[in-house]
Amino acid sequence: MAECKYYSFYALAKINDPELLYEAFQQQIAPGYADKIEIDVFEHSDQHWNRLTRSGGLDQKIPEQVLDTLNQKFGAQDLGSWYYDGEIEGWFCSYKPLTSKHFVLLLKSRDPDKLIEEEYLQFLFHFYCHQLQMLQGTYRDALTGLYNRRAFNEKLVQLLDRSSHYKRRSINFSPTVFVMLDIDHFKSINDSLGHLFGDEVLLLLSQQMTESFREHDLLFRYGGEEFAMVIMDITSEQAQQSLERFREKIARYNFPNVEQVTVSIGFTHFDKNLSMDELIGQADNALYYCKATTRNAVHSYQDLVDKKLIPAVKAPQSPSVEIF
Repeated sequence: MAECKYYSFYALAKINDPELLYEAFQQQIAPGYADKIEIDVFEHSDQHWNRLTRSGGLDQKIPEQVLDTLNQKFGAQDLGSWYYDGEIEGWFCSYKPLTSKHFVLLLKSRDPDKLIEEEYLQFLFHFYCHQLQMLQGTYRDALTGLYNRRAFNEKLVQLLDRSSHYKRRSINFSPTVFVMLDIDHFKSINDSLGHLFGDEVLLLLSQQMTESFREHDLLFRYGGEEFAMVIMDITSEQAQQSLERFREKIARYNFPNVEQVTVSIGFTHFDKNLSMDELIGQADNALYYCKATTRNAVHSYQDLVDKKLIPAVKAPQSPSVEIF
């Protein structure tokens, strides 16, 4: 197997957004040819191969012939290589970032010749790596690796859009809960220990978020010590339980040099009839109630309104226009 020269492939594991792969190939590189290209991403972890779905989930159903190739050709010693399999009629490209995971991409062509020129294939991969690097800087927070504020604004516009304009056929998850989360007394951490320790808290908290929620849930650093989440396909009761478990997990977590870190969480039902400002306002009001009372708590906007503990968020009124 030839050595893989495109080490920028490692960016894929950091971004953890396989949807970008399909978008780059099918929409941006060669629209006249991309519909003839089949792409699969395989992940090896815990001694098992899984196929990474477009939405970020894992599928253990891998064709036996492909699974045999993965097991035989891409062992623990493989750090990155190209391989063409004549029986499968596809190109494999492996890459192993500095984690316990190992990734292999499989590219096949439905072209009658059943072959892809190697130079063209390498161009596709090179372009994709470039796209990943650009997107990482554009849509990922440099410190935490979570989606940043720009990604937050764009993704919420897409999720709230009720038309089919932004609908991607590969996403089968529906947003059901919107969450705002804030680190309690974070300013005192920065003031007493310094911003270096504050940054460490932000980084470790974001890692706990990534481990605690599913790959298809959307996690954002909203700004400073405030975070946001869009949780898919979950009831309000399940969301309350899941967020309570996360809150308790953070309260028990051993943050180095910091005695204890707690979080306040407010959430609301993800209603597509709301504007972005209304949706944020609802979760933010529930969060503010946490901060103004006990902190280190989880509150639902709908429950607080029902109990008359906070006022309902009113839709902004359109300015009246006088006609002379």
